[in-house]
Amino acid sequence: MILLLMISVGLIGANSLILSPIAADVARGLGAGSAADVMTASAIYGIGVAGSALLLASRADRVGAPKALQLALCLVIVGLGLSTAAPSLWWLSIGQGIAGIGVGMALPAIYSLAAIISPKGQEARTMGMVLTGWTLSMVGGVTASAYISELAGWRTVFGVLSIGMVAILVTIRRTHFPHVAPSGHATSPISALKVSGIMPALFSVAVLGTGFYGIYNYLGAHLVGALDRSVSDAGWLTLSYGLGFGAAMLFDPWLDRVGPRCGLLVVFAGLSVFYVGMSLVQANYVWLIAAMFGWGVLQHLGLNLTVSRLSMLDPGQRGAIMGLNSTMMYLSVFCATILFRPAFEFNGIQMCMWISASLAVLGAGEAITSRLRAKQTLAS
Repeated sequence: MILLLMISVGLIGANSLILSPIAADVARGLGAGSAADVMTASAIYGIGVAGSALLLASRADRVGAPKALQLALCLVIVGLGLSTAAPSLWWLSIGQGIAGIGVGMALPAIYSLAAIISPKGQEARTMGMVLTGWTLSMVGGVTASAYISELAGWRTVFGVLSIGMVAILVTIRRTHFPHVAPSGHATSPISALKVSGIMPALFSVAVLGTGFYGIYNYLGAHLVGALDRSVSDAGWLTLSYGLGFGAAMLFDPWLDRVGPRCGLLVVFAGLSVFYVGMSLVQANYVWLIAAMFGWGVLQHLGLNLTVSRLSMLDPGQRGAIMGLNSTMMYLSVFCATILFRPAFEFNGIQMCMWISASLAVLGAGEAITSRLRAKQTLAS
């Protein structure tokens, strides 16, 4: 079951990452103006994910996570099918929008299922294995999409993803997940926001995501503009990050022992120091590749802890809560792109890294506050 969920995350993650490297081929095939115009479809995909995660993810609380995931995968398959056959950029955008709506429901359902199937005391280890699907999409999906597009055309890329999603859907329908009776009552983002501890947990998601995307979104521009490297050289950075993200699974058992609050304190403190160190080597391509591996390790641990922390708050509203997690993460992508741009234009990627270090300090401060509050509650 864990492998199935991991592959599901990998295929879903691949769809969110593949359009960028094949955008030029898509533009030529559809007669669009430029690769930048094609990325409009990616933006619509992101809007679909965020909106769906906010408004529709709570469906898992009413019908159960397995059924919600099956419905979500059906939408993703329809969206990928439209993308494969798209005669114009508008049709591609519609297809990606529908796929985004499906993904906004699917990811919260997958994270909920990971919590459901996890043996007691091994929640972080199970979640870490499922999250490793993002490594598959980043290391394998992005690289494979470029080669497939070059050899067989960009439509084949979406076609292969569609077939993979169909296979996952069929397998999930035949899989018997542990029975957890759905709550049956209506949940919503509003009801989820009333859960005790939700706001501090979402704050951790926000600072982790904004700090990450504030750097990651401008790495390509830094590579070309400051280091005078080609766009293809970014592949080594992505590979190093993905390998670090996957290797971090070795530390997941430690997360189960220390818990989310203590773990997040260590991770955010580590990120604050790491970002400063990363800013010192950002001008050296080889050192930057090495730094990406460590970044992948820390981000895996941070993502695991933030998701696990949210999943423990209220099992009866886990779908709605996981939807808020996905919404916050995709809002972080948007906010990071907007807020970090002036910093990047002023002093390059180094300034972005300093800001991310400051955000990590805020995350560590929240973790300390939460630990103290928990101790006071136990004492009383």
